Amino acid sequence: MSGPSHKAILSAAGRLFGERGYRAVTVRDIAGEAGVSAALVMKLFVSKDKLFAAVQPDESLLAELNVPTSELGSALVFRVLMRRERGTQEPWAMIPFSVHDSPDPETARIEMRERYLGSVAGLIGDSTPDRRFASTVTALMTGFGETVRTLGLFEGWDFDELVAHYGKIVQAQIDACAATPA
Repeated sequence: MSGPSHKAILSAAGRLFGERGYRAVTVRDIAGEAGVSAALVMKLFVSKDKLFAAVQPDESLLAELNVPTSELGSALVFRVLMRRERGTQEPWAMIPFSVHDSPDPETARIEMRERYLGSVAGLIGDSTPDRRFASTVTALMTGFGETVRTLGLFEGWDFDELVAHYGKIVQAQIDACAATPA
């Protein structure tokens, strides 16, 4: 089922979990934010754990990038800023909450790490044994997504200037990866 109530619940849960974390959010909080009853939330999602799993960051958004490798840094930063402007869920900002507040943090850490590192490594062509460039890009984007959303950093910056500025920082790692012999 994916009607308006289902979408409203997912949207509210994603935002609340992203802002406050798993433990600090109740099913009633989500229901209130979505404008539905707690009973409907439970009927549709069965448990808070299953709802939390349904709103986890999705690294597949990386596969949707259809830009030359030379523009990936700016494209990644642009997407974070567009999600901020639209008030939509920020997957990069949710990574820390998804791990720390998970019912099983160690398993969540391993799963999130592998999902994101694998996706970023594939995106930038990182074949180093330790995926050093993918690790750095993931760290840069997670930090950027989290601080833009949570701390409100860069609020006074011009949108395009910020894309160019932070995009260059991310792009430096992508370019270094491309310059590394396989």
